[in-house]
Amino acid sequence: MKEAEKQTFGDKMENAAKWIAAGIAMFGALFHMYTGGVGAMSTMVQTVMHWTIMLALLFLLFPKKRRRRPADAALFLCVLICGIYILTTWLSRANRISSVLSPSERIVGAVILLLVLEATRRSTGSFLAITAIVFIIYAKVGPYLPGLLFHKGYSFDRIISVLCYSENGVFGSALSTSATFIVLFVLFGSILNACNGGKLFIDIAYSLTGSARGGPAKTAILSSLLMGCISGSPVANVVTTGTFTIPLMKRAGYDSEEACAVEAVASTGGQIMPPVMGAAAFIMAEYTGIKYGALCISAFIPAVLYYLALVLIVDFISIKKNLVGQPKEALPGFRSALHGGAHLFIPIIALIACLIYGFSAMKTVFYAILALILIAQFREATRINWRQILEGLRDGIISAVPVAVSCACAGIIVGIVSLTGLGVKFSSSLIALSGNNILLALIYTMVASLILGCGLPTTAVYIILASMAAPALVQMGIPVLAAHMFVFYFGCISTITPPVALTSFAAAGIGGASATKTGLKAFSFGIVAYIVPFMFVLSPALLAQGNLLVISGSICTALIGVYGLAAGVAGYLHGNLNTVLRGGLLLGGVLLISSDVTTDLIGLALLAIILLWQIFQQKRKKEQ
Repeated sequence: MKEAEKQTFGDKMENAAKWIAAGIAMFGALFHMYTGGVGAMSTMVQTVMHWTIMLALLFLLFPKKRRRRPADAALFLCVLICGIYILTTWLSRANRISSVLSPSERIVGAVILLLVLEATRRSTGSFLAITAIVFIIYAKVGPYLPGLLFHKGYSFDRIISVLCYSENGVFGSALSTSATFIVLFVLFGSILNACNGGKLFIDIAYSLTGSARGGPAKTAILSSLLMGCISGSPVANVVTTGTFTIPLMKRAGYDSEEACAVEAVASTGGQIMPPVMGAAAFIMAEYTGIKYGALCISAFIPAVLYYLALVLIVDFISIKKNLVGQPKEALPGFRSALHGGAHLFIPIIALIACLIYGFSAMKTVFYAILALILIAQFREATRINWRQILEGLRDGIISAVPVAVSCACAGIIVGIVSLTGLGVKFSSSLIALSGNNILLALIYTMVASLILGCGLPTTAVYIILASMAAPALVQMGIPVLAAHMFVFYFGCISTITPPVALTSFAAAGIGGASATKTGLKAFSFGIVAYIVPFMFVLSPALLAQGNLLVISGSICTALIGVYGLAAGVAGYLHGNLNTVLRGGLLLGGVLLISSDVTTDLIGLALLAIILLWQIFQQKRKKEQ
């Protein structure tokens, strides 16, 4: 009887938590929509409200164990109390001259840090939370550390004051960006899904590429691109599209690892493909002071090269394996796919146009959401009622929770970096270690990005290195845009880089493939993403910087280079390639992506020699 009563009590807690979470999510959606349309509140109020909503949802939706415990309810109440305390006292604290904290401020500050660390552990894993704890300890033990790590040390009051009661810590620019731009774009993607936008993208991809050579793989690439450039989340993209595309690719003749790797690389590209890209892109706009629309324009050429390389790799593998597409009669027609939902592209195109022309991102996406809801009513297939609208907004807020928590925890690290001067020291050391050599500095930064990416989400990787490594690159003469885009790129592709490749692992789980082999395959399929960042640092033309003639020339040679790289990775051109020829194609491709006349000529010569050799060999085989 007692066991039955406990079960009933647990069920009651579960139901109560779901209802409360739904109510808070709805309030959060309406709050962010209101501030998006009317205008954001003061930075501290907007950010603290966002923090309170997101952490309250997290402790309601991510219980410590499978069954809820009173501890989860206690943490939820602590979030509400801390949020209300900050909101009601921040103005008087801002006007206060003394930096000494009161007992209540110390307690609330310590609780805020503990809440953020626990929320991070539950939503993104232990690595980011442990990293933040290490940085907090570092702020205390600085006087006992040698060399670069030495600093004078800071009191508990000083640490709490910076991290919890200023705009340099938890409630800093990263969380502020999440509270304004990021959450609204997530809401846009959620409403688009509620309007069957995901089905529209997949149907369009099937109709355009399903019957082509290697059609299922090309369908996976196109559908993941369309979904990814709206959602910006690689793992979510894999789960959404990979469930359909990975089995199709396997049935068509691709190995399990190949199918999963294609989906992982295609889904990861959503973070670098405008107009939405990843959450880190919005933070980059905040850090660099460059308008988000301008960032989208700069990111477009590298993103196209990334996806083109993947399409070509898939095509070469298809020829090598003699794979064919699906019969046209088994695919949805392009006209029928468009007929049901083509009008949904209107708000998407309007959103892109407004961002490019420099309109406020916050206002633009707010009106795009309203336009999407209105336009969706024109067709039965996309029509949604008020209940579905509310559910879409609710799901969007819940989807934004892990991003907000990551931003809050990364704010702890950035706050300590700023307080201790570690960022300046790291930048100086990076310059000294590289001997003022730009290429070496870029390699060291790449390695740091990929190592951090083993355990941290893309957003956290970018925030940390944007405050530590990017200033060093800028100091060495690299343009601000190129330096930050370099860090951003390697933060993104860390999700397909072994040994810890989260997107590859997610895809492998769907396809029943080896996670390690999928990660290695994805690494090779995404090769362009490891090369292009170096090239756009050395040649800003690939970021659409410079005169039109130079940009056009760089694009042309880069396209030929990508062709060579794809053939080298696939091991096929006009026939199977041995190791030497593959190496030659890879080298030629790299040289062509670099925008330099000498390297372009050498690259072209290499590709031409290998191509002619292949043609000669094929001709000789036929004669025999």
